[in-house]
Amino acid sequence: METIELFSSRVCPFAHRSRLALMEKGIPFRLVEIDLRNKPSWYREVTPTGAVPALRQGEFLLRESLIINEYVDELAPDPPLLPASAQQRAQARLWIDFAAGSFVPLFYRLLKSQHEEQRQELRGELQAVLATLDQELQRRAGQGHFWFGRQVGLTDIAFYPWFERWAVLEHYRDFPLPEGLSALRAWIGAMQQREAVRLGGQPAQFYIAEYEDYARGRK
Repeated sequence: METIELFSSRVCPFAHRSRLALMEKGIPFRLVEIDLRNKPSWYREVTPTGAVPALRQGEFLLRESLIINEYVDELAPDPPLLPASAQQRAQARLWIDFAAGSFVPLFYRLLKSQHEEQRQELRGELQAVLATLDQELQRRAGQGHFWFGRQVGLTDIAFYPWFERWAVLEHYRDFPLPEGLSALRAWIGAMQQREAVRLGGQPAQFYIAEYEDYARGRK
């Protein structure tokens, strides 16, 4: 297998997804850190958007974290990051789509909102999404610590980076993770024990400092 290069940034949750996928698969890769505030000129040759993550393997280039992660999963059979059955794989992709279409946009809308009335509305919407996640994880209780059993998968990876960054919403938007949500909290705890998460994680203060421009309406 040709060497994989992953162009990433510690602050970016989308790049975090792809680092986690590669580490969970145990696939060796070269990590190239990109300063998003001062992107090197050569990076436009890798991806014209200048966004991270991007994956390069020889002449092959790929971007967008969810697509990169499916590609990474197909590079080696074990450990699989999608369930064995076609029906469960479809369900996994539905929840990944829910992360992309509902959870992640609400996180950013609340963080970037500059009006308290709108923030209050967004807190309610995001709390409803969290309750949905908790209910689904409760329904799966007994099957394992993760979305589809005892093995971390692409669904877990699709959501987790924003929970590592939750201190940002608590600090800037007075929105700690709501009380209760026992199944969701247990899942977060299980994810935090993963070696890939512990090796690649950052402290809360790092994210609070890095996300200030979003919170102050400067991005």
